Amino acid sequence: MNRSWLIGTALLITAASALILPQLAALEPSIQRQHGAVETFGGGGVVLDNDNLVDRLEELPLSLSIDRVGWKGRVLSLDLKVTGNDPEPQELYQNMALAISFAFQETANVDQLLLRVVAEDKWLDSRRLLLAGDIRRTEWSLRLQEALQTAANCPLPESVKSGLRISESELWKKQFIYP
Repeated sequence: MNRSWLIGTALLITAASALILPQLAALEPSIQRQHGAVETFGGGGVVLDNDNLVDRLEELPLSLSIDRVGWKGRVLSLDLKVTGNDPEPQELYQNMALAISFAFQETANVDQLLLRVVAEDKWLDSRRLLLAGDIRRTEWSLRLQEALQTAANCPLPESVKSGLRISESELWKKQFIYP
């Protein structure tokens, strides 16, 4: 093989990649728009890690207590605990919306929030699942979060449940929604 031909090919590949790679990078936002709106705010936010997780969550103005927390591979797991008198569904929805706001508006590195609302029965020393959400940054929108935040003491609209991947347990439906 001719040495000048090999050098020419290497130069051609280098020049082509210098022209093509920026074009590929510019395509990424349009691909995200096709698969759902991605809303971002400001210049990033807090980078969550094991060292600051507890401190950051402690600052949240939640009316429910935090029962369990997990952080692994850009996934935040959070259990909110209902104790005492039966709270209104609206209060639980607002706490969920605050947790979602924290995960996606105040942090830069949470890609998924696994959120559960559990009821603790002190007499039986047991916990029962009420609501669960599998919220992903790529599917989250401020509109869905605000709909959850302002939801009244009635069933959530299907658009909110499907958009935020919220599931309701039978206990939730019997005790809180359709008493």
